[in-house]
Order: sequence, then C-alpha cells, then structure tokens
Amino acid sequence: MKTKGFTLIELIVVIAIIGILAAILVPSMLGYVRNARASRLNANARSIYSAAQLAITDYNGGLLLLIEPDCVYTGSDDGMAHPDSASAVDCDLTNYLGEKFDGYFAFMTDSGASGCLYAMWSEHPISAADVQQMTEREVKDSVRNGTSVGCHPLKRTVGDDT
Repeated sequence: MKTKGFTLIELIVVIAIIGILAAILVPSMLGYVRNARASRLNANARSIYSAAQLAITDYNGGLLLLIEPDCVYTGSDDGMAHPDSASAVDCDLTNYLGEKFDGYFAFMTDSGASGCLYAMWSEHPISAADVQQMTEREVKDSVRNGTSVGCHPLKRTVGDDT
C-alpha cells in the first residue's frame, strides 16, 4: 500500500515561497501602520487646534484679552493649557475636548492672541521648548523613533504642492 503525503522537497519549496512573500509584505505593512499612526496623531492635533481656537475666541470675547500673544500653552488630559509666560493665565479646553480626551498637547498663539497658529498632540509629555510646527515627514519620523507627535496644520516644505 502506497501512502500519500508531501515530500521533503515540496515542503521546503512551500516554506521558501511563504518566506519570500513575508519578506515582501511585512515591510510594506509596517509602512501602512506607521502612516495610520501618523494620521491618528495629526487628527488628535487637529482636535486640539479646534479646541484652542474656540477657547481663545471665548476668552477674548469679553475683550479682556486674557490669552497671551506668541505664547506656547501646554497641557494634558485634564484639559488645562498652561502658558510658558508668567504673565498669562491658564486656558481651559475641557468644554471643547470631550470627556474621553487623553494625551498631552501644546499650541502656539498668534501675534494678535486672536487664534492658534498650530497645535501638537502626543501620548508623551510635550515641553514648551519642544513645541514647533512640524512637516509631514517630521511627524512620520517621530512615529518611527518612538516619540510619536502629531501636528496641525502641518508645515509646508519647499516643493510641497498639497
């Protein structure tokens, strides 16, 4: 009686084909994961940007001008944005972020203290010294190196036609 099954050569060929396919697919899948994570970071930064714009408008609505111009504000999941200037007051974003907000954020006010120039969001604390508007490449590099910081709006680079 003859038994049916695979030969050792057939098994080695199948394993080799699977190895080649994995070598091709794994790096591209990691790239997709990195791009998705960068998009999520930027979306969270966009939420901070919108919340900061609304809060600044509300704070300045009474013409008291409580928001400091050209000032960096940083905060975390409590929703309070703390200025890097001793003369400025905290800015409360809790009414604009929602109950489930978590993470760390920062934003930079414009020279007229009438709005937000850009905002950043991260799962790690952001110091006022680290606040800068980022390009899309810098956001993706932050995901790659483990700091994972998003920005909105992204800084345009030379030759960027988006």
